Amino acid sequence: MSEQDQKAGQASDVQIVQLEEMKFVGFPVVVSFKDGDFSKIGKMKQLFMERKGEIKHAVDQESYWSPWYSCELMFTYFYCLRVSELADIPEGMNGFTIPGTKYAAVSYEGPHPMGPDPYELLAQYRQANQIKQKDNGMVIEKYRFDQECLPNEYIALEVYGPIN
Repeated sequence: MSEQDQKAGQASDVQIVQLEEMKFVGFPVVVSFKDGDFSKIGKMKQLFMERKGEIKHAVDQESYWSPWYSCELMFTYFYCLRVSELADIPEGMNGFTIPGTKYAAVSYEGPHPMGPDPYELLAQYRQANQIKQKDNGMVIEKYRFDQECLPNEYIALEVYGPIN
């Protein structure tokens, strides 16, 4: 990879996609925006990586998913595997289903932190096309296990923003 490629990432065009119902098992982490302990995020990711092998019925061993939602006070972020059924959920983990819905989606490949920012691209697309973000929907991020997502490292991910 050239030095220029390491400085600028590439994002796909935003696409509208309909995702089917998806089931997930993994760990949540809740952080308050004001005075929150943001180190809990990395600690929970480490715990997930250590225990992901306990999750039964995984449909994809190459990727992990991070659904999340927020309000003005805090956010909840999950480290999960997508599963075919919510059975045999390991101790301390949560299992949940996200209903099928429509998303604005973008993929990104390049250095971390991301530039262009996939979230900014989704916001610009919604605004330009007069599309509303779905209230109470979960944003979903999809990552590959073979990448660490460390600062200045190469990452590839997909971001799905729920829309009406």
